Amino acid sequence: MLRGGSVLLFFSKCLGVIEKIENALSYIGLLGITYLTFFLVINRYFVHYEIMWLGDFTQYCFVFMALCAIAFTTREDAHTSVDILSQMFLAGKPRSMRGYKVLIHLLTLATLVVFHAPMFRFAARALKHPSYGTMVPWFNTSWLIVVCYCMLLLCILHTGVNLLAQFGSLARNSETRKEAR
Repeated sequence: MLRGGSVLLFFSKCLGVIEKIENALSYIGLLGITYLTFFLVINRYFVHYEIMWLGDFTQYCFVFMALCAIAFTTREDAHTSVDILSQMFLAGKPRSMRGYKVLIHLLTLATLVVFHAPMFRFAARALKHPSYGTMVPWFNTSWLIVVCYCMLLLCILHTGVNLLAQFGSLARNSETRKEAR
């Protein structure tokens, strides 16, 4: 049986593995999609070689990799350009920065929750009625939709945990300030 400390250690190791997988998927996937899109544009306007299924494949990979990137950016506490803006305006103001991070987590969680209901209906329909790619008749796209829904659930869970950690950090800091007085 696992004890309290070993459970936390187990979960932190699991989160570390998930982080490495997210990083690899995000970096490789977004680079791959960028190259595929570049190839499609060059092919369309200059080469004119018919690869009908490649556009669908790129689209499916793009949606999946975009969700991986969302998971990566929520884990890192916001998008890079947003971080630069907050660091510029909130430099030297730790309370304001913590409040900003809580606001970002609340907005992220609200956005993910808003998208949950339509995504759930979409995933349920995908399970009930399998669909196949328009140009690739053997490529079942239903599993991509279900995986995207599972990723949405994981993003909601992860953002909720980060939000609770931010509230815990705010509470600890206010207690520390009270003790210092």
